[in-house]
Amino acid sequence: MKLLRAIAVAAAIFVLAPPPPASAQISPSAVWSCEFTNSPTDCGLYLEAVASNRATIVSPGRDGPTAVQLTTQPGDINIAGSGSNDRADLVLARSSTYCNQGQDEWWAHSLMFPPGYVPPPVASVWNWGALFDFHNSSPGGGQPNFMVYATPTGLELHMAGGPNTVNLPSDPGYYSIVIGPITKNVWYDFVYHVKWSSGADGLFQAWLNGQQVMNYSGANLYVGQSCYLKIANYHTELGVPVSVVHSRVVMGHTQADVQIGSPPPPTVLVPNVVGQMQAAATSAIISAGLTLGTVTMQSSTTVAPGNVISQSPAAGTSVASGLAVNLVVSSGAPPPAPVPVPNVVGQTQAAATSAITGAGLTVGTVTMQSSTTVPSGNVISESPAAGTSVAKGSAVNLVVSSGPAQVAVPNVVGQTQAAATSAISGAGLTVGTVTMQSSTTVASGNVISESPAAGTKVASGSAVSLVVSSGPAQVAVPNVVGQMQAAATSAITGAGLTVGAVTQQSSSTVASGSVISESPTAGTMVASGSAVSFVVSSGAPPPAPVPVPNVVGGGGGGAFDSFTLAALLSSLIGGLWRARKIRDSVL
Repeated sequence: MKLLRAIAVAAAIFVLAPPPPASAQISPSAVWSCEFTNSPTDCGLYLEAVASNRATIVSPGRDGPTAVQLTTQPGDINIAGSGSNDRADLVLARSSTYCNQGQDEWWAHSLMFPPGYVPPPVASVWNWGALFDFHNSSPGGGQPNFMVYATPTGLELHMAGGPNTVNLPSDPGYYSIVIGPITKNVWYDFVYHVKWSSGADGLFQAWLNGQQVMNYSGANLYVGQSCYLKIANYHTELGVPVSVVHSRVVMGHTQADVQIGSPPPPTVLVPNVVGQMQAAATSAIISAGLTLGTVTMQSSTTVAPGNVISQSPAAGTSVASGLAVNLVVSSGAPPPAPVPVPNVVGQTQAAATSAITGAGLTVGTVTMQSSTTVPSGNVISESPAAGTSVAKGSAVNLVVSSGPAQVAVPNVVGQTQAAATSAISGAGLTVGTVTMQSSTTVASGNVISESPAAGTKVASGSAVSLVVSSGPAQVAVPNVVGQMQAAATSAITGAGLTVGAVTQQSSSTVASGSVISESPTAGTMVASGSAVSFVVSSGAPPPAPVPVPNVVGGGGGGAFDSFTLAALLSSLIGGLWRARKIRDSVL
């Protein structure tokens, strides 16, 4: 719950000085009251203070000869859990007669700040003073359920309640209003109307000097707790004496119980208006100085429509001027006997219509509504409900199923499987079959296609199947070692791969143009479209050079033989090499 902060400025306080004491006229109907006639602890109050002299009888009171002054001295700390704060409080013990869940009460009290009162000054820390409060019953701390509160900027009213203990103004369940600057030596006359509750039905209204300053609805007790009254002078340690004067405190069940000093209102006789038309009766009541209260219509076979059947209070009763007179007015003869609404839930619209008209009723508004549980065309609900007694001819409204709600299939193509699943679920659909399929264009894990297609209208809860990319297909590198380059190229491309780098290398064992080796090696699993490089034979290397023999100085025969043999061998080898090249080029 957010912080509720209402700002209201109280009306001007018309009493500019303490009036002379008047004779207190506390109603005999008051449940409890205290005028501090003899002692500060009259009326069952007990003192929480350093010493008994912190509470003294002073005069005059608000409308009597006495009041009580509560005074703190510097260092009046650690009193009944006050910690470092000064306290001099009068406490009314908890009781079943007040401040409990569900009780409705009226309270009145008067408060005055004497000329020597020291208001909480502005400081680096927040200074404050509690003056009158209904304190929560738990010893575990928390703000009081209600208090009149002094701050450096003036007087405020604070409220707290609900399921959580409120400690700070920012906590849920806290409420406050601003009254205005503190004026010394004048009486602040408060009247409260409160219904105690820890729930939303709580009420706290406050009037100051006859002007309403607070109208709060909501929790004003903590859950599981009650509260008790404190007539207080509890404040931040200020280092100086601080005094507050309290005069008569009254609690009752009605506002009249807590009104003080007012004479009883004048009385008048209630006129006899039975049998008159409502307009004439109203005129007679107002002319007698009374007001018209509740008017209840009631059928009658003996009193004409619009005429008064009975009144309350009865004619001739002496009542306070301005009191309300309640009337019961005839609405004429009672209507014909009602008929029960038939139960048509689950029936087809046609069957439901037949049942309704057969019961002497009519079909009213027919509203179509999607449903995953009721077949299309059948009745989901009726109003009034089945079994309700209604006048003959009344309309019965129907809500008829249009079948499951139709939703559009979201476009999830290209999304990751997780994102697609989230989008489908978010649209009120379910993920159906997920099929993995290789793809060279869609990243692994992303959606290739969906079924039904995006934008298709389907029933809520329908399944959307996905085809998800597993990335490019894996293929085995074919064995092309020993094949001619052209055949190797055909085998590689036929396997869905590409030819990478082709390197020439001489070989005396592999025929020229045939593949010596490949990379990756045959049988390796690679992604479709990957490159396979290979090394192709350029044939045997050229013959090694032959050194010319040294024939200088040798014999003619020997020289010829060596030279001739070398020449013949060289010629033979060269011829063989050229013949092989020619053969290879032909092949």
